Amino acid sequence: MAETVDNFGVWGAIQGQGSFTHADAESSKWQWWMEGQARWFDNTNNLGQSIIRPGVGYKLSDQVSVWLGYAWVRTQPEDKDHTDEHRIWQQLSWNKPYSWGNIATRTRLEQRFLNTGDDTGWRFRQFLKYTHPLFTERVYLSLWDEVFVNFNDTDWGANSGFGQNRVFAGFGVFIDSKKHYRFELGYLNQFVSLQSQDDLMNHLISGSLFIRY
Repeated sequence: MAETVDNFGVWGAIQGQGSFTHADAESSKWQWWMEGQARWFDNTNNLGQSIIRPGVGYKLSDQVSVWLGYAWVRTQPEDKDHTDEHRIWQQLSWNKPYSWGNIATRTRLEQRFLNTGDDTGWRFRQFLKYTHPLFTERVYLSLWDEVFVNFNDTDWGANSGFGQNRVFAGFGVFIDSKKHYRFELGYLNQFVSLQSQDDLMNHLISGSLFIRY
């Protein structure tokens, strides 16, 4: 029976989204996305992963949009050589406000290429987020979960089936009155299923700055 190894760290992210038409951003169909992440593991002693993820989207309606993008991921395990991963991703996003809060979902399909092998890894990701205002309209509760499933085995180490789950609980604040900038801070739990070794449980402080125009 595999055991679970606990680890601690900090994840930081900056995510920007906007319209290609600055004069009429709300009604513009074509959207852009740019994201940068840095992830520290081993009690924040090691910068374990860096991510750059651009994308282009098209709004089908006020609630639904489709996306196509690329991601570069550098992973730096402690005392091991780094790996470079290139991803192509497709995504369907949906969000809707209700009287009891806002619901947002993201369904993403990835094709993954690593420099340590020749196979293409296919991965499915399902994200669900709930937010609700607290005290004022500029402060809110943020809860989300994301499940990762690998569709195939690869020669660089991916195993088909359930790969990992991430669950987040925290708070967000809109920095400006027009709600172009917001920051979320909270606890992120990442459980990673590793079939050939002990499973991994990462306990993380997660902070993200969101910019939208």
